[in-house]
Amino acid sequence: MRTRERGGDSSASRPNAKSARGIGLLGGSGEGGGGGRGTMGALPTKLYFRIGEVASAVGVETHVLRYWETEFRSIRPQKSSRGQRVYSRRDVETLLRVRELLYDRGFTIAGARKQLRDGGVEPREPADPTLIGATKMRAALTDIRREILSLLETIGS
Repeated sequence: MRTRERGGDSSASRPNAKSARGIGLLGGSGEGGGGGRGTMGALPTKLYFRIGEVASAVGVETHVLRYWETEFRSIRPQKSSRGQRVYSRRDVETLLRVRELLYDRGFTIAGARKQLRDGGVEPREPADPTLIGATKMRAALTDIRREILSLLETIGS
């Protein structure tokens, strides 16, 4: 008795194309021990990539890429005139780094974000008190406080 494979393919000799989607290297033949995920060397020499190409190269599903866009401010694909996401080569490099941090090294999203921030890839959070503007404002407020205290001293004497 033959069982039907997922995806409607009843032939046991043919592999199910749906089960292998997004696993191989982009534009590659699968040789070279890439471990199932692409590298920048496997990417074609072009400037922009569509979401399906990036998902195959990085080795994750497209919904994961869309989620990572919400979590990492350094990943901001442009939209084409048709509304499709178009990733730059820099975005793909960042996504490969994110995948390495999350899947290979076991970081959480917050930990991966911190690693990217410390490496200069991810911008600092807007509310981060180490930003230059916040430091300047604190210095200005300290000067104002010092002036008020000196005025109160002169008034009180």
